[in-house]
Parts: sequence; structure tokens; C-alpha cells
Amino acid sequence: MTTWFILLGIPVLVAGLFALLSAPNASRFCLTFPRNRVAGWVLCAVSWAWTAYECDTIGIDVFDKFLKAFPMELPILAIVLTMLTCWWMPNLLPLRGVSAIFMLFPGEMFPAIRLCDTPWRLTLVVFAYACAIVGMYGMFYPWRLRQALAWLAASPVRVRIAGGVLSAIGAMFLVLAVAL
Repeated sequence: MTTWFILLGIPVLVAGLFALLSAPNASRFCLTFPRNRVAGWVLCAVSWAWTAYECDTIGIDVFDKFLKAFPMELPILAIVLTMLTCWWMPNLLPLRGVSAIFMLFPGEMFPAIRLCDTPWRLTLVVFAYACAIVGMYGMFYPWRLRQALAWLAASPVRVRIAGGVLSAIGAMFLVLAVAL
């Protein structure tokens, strides 16, 4: 559980401090990130590779018949699907990539923290469910996430408030990583 507090705490704290200490740059990032091609390609590749890993390890017999028909099928599919996604769906691809990661990480985290005997594990569970909900919404409606980021970026006060919230969550996760 400590590992998950650190893995989630550091990026959340860094994002929050960035928004708090440099609101104009954070606003510019919020406006440019949804259409950043390089970020889209990288996040798309990470998302498809992670999906292939999950399909390989989850062990559902119905899927295994098709997804493990020949050696290295899943990595090949991940590469092909990454290329096709980048080619056919370049619009708002970074938001879709982040949305996929938001949906994928709870599947790795929940089995790891399920048996931890502390009620503080629920902070990770609530955070993961919130990320999964945002991920599902963002996968189907990435333009709404872009609109939300544009709304956030329109006001330095909103950026700083979001940065404060993210900083508090990230700091709490890191304190819990050390305390537990």
C-alpha cells in the first residue's frame, strides 16, 4: 500500500504545486495539452501496452481463446492498435490516453491494497474510483474534458484552487506512505 501512496502521491503533488506556484503556465498547459501530438502518441502507446498486459494477466477464458491464439499476439495487437488509434483518432488523443490510464490503474491497485488492515486504504479506493469515473467519461466525451480544462484555465484563481486541492491530496498520500 505504501508503494501506491507514493506512486499516486508524487505526481498529484507535483501537478498541484505546479498549478499553485505557476498558474499562468498551468493555464497554458491546460489549454495546449488536449491537442499535443507527442503526448497523445506516448499516452496512447502506454495505454495500449497496459491494456495488452491486463488482457494477458486477467485470465478470462473466453477472451484468452481469441487474444492468445498465437505467441506474442497481445504485444502485436498493442502496437497495431497504437498506430491505428494515432492515425484515425488524433483529435484529443492525449485526453483519451490519460482517460485510459485513469481506468486501468485501479485494476492493478485494488488487489494490492485489498487486504491491508487499515481504514486509510479507503483514501486510495475513493481516489481510484474518482479517477475511473473521470476516465470513463473522458474516454467517451474527451471534448467535455477539454472544455473543463479551458474553463479551469480561464481563471488563475480556479487554477490555484485546483492546485491547492491536488497538493493537499498528494501531500496526504505521501504522509500516509511514511506513516503506515
